Amino acid sequence: MEATGQERRRAPAWGELAVITAIAAGVLAFLIEARGVSLGQQNLLLLQPTAWVVLALWVLLAAGCLLRRADPAAVRETPAETLRVLAMVAAFGLFIWGLEAAGYDLAICGFVLAGLVIGGERHPLALLLFPPLFTLAVVHGFRALVPYPFPTTLL
Repeated sequence: MEATGQERRRAPAWGELAVITAIAAGVLAFLIEARGVSLGQQNLLLLQPTAWVVLALWVLLAAGCLLRRADPAAVRETPAETLRVLAMVAAFGLFIWGLEAAGYDLAICGFVLAGLVIGGERHPLALLLFPPLFTLAVVHGFRALVPYPFPTTLL
């Protein structure tokens, strides 16, 4: 309740609800498909618990989207913020394309660097150290978890 005693009206976040519902539907379809192929522990070891966590989070997020209250003083996105979002989408598209074309290591490092720059990071040390260190951790983590080789250029 506000100080005036009047309650703000609900303003469901339909766009956000549509996005999280699409993601949850995809996860559910993937889980059903995986369970249809095999109920073996090896097939579902990581997939099934992850899917249940995603679906539980969907319930919480969907409730938040539906129960959200309108805030008349809320600031809308500026054109600069919208351009930053579009730049991240473009960087992610280049990342996906670069995984096979340039190798996982260069694609990951480039995407992390682009994300830092787009996000506003200006410290040279962070821009120089974080992307390669993160890339090393991800590539070596992938190699430890995934039993087949994937393309890399430097690592």
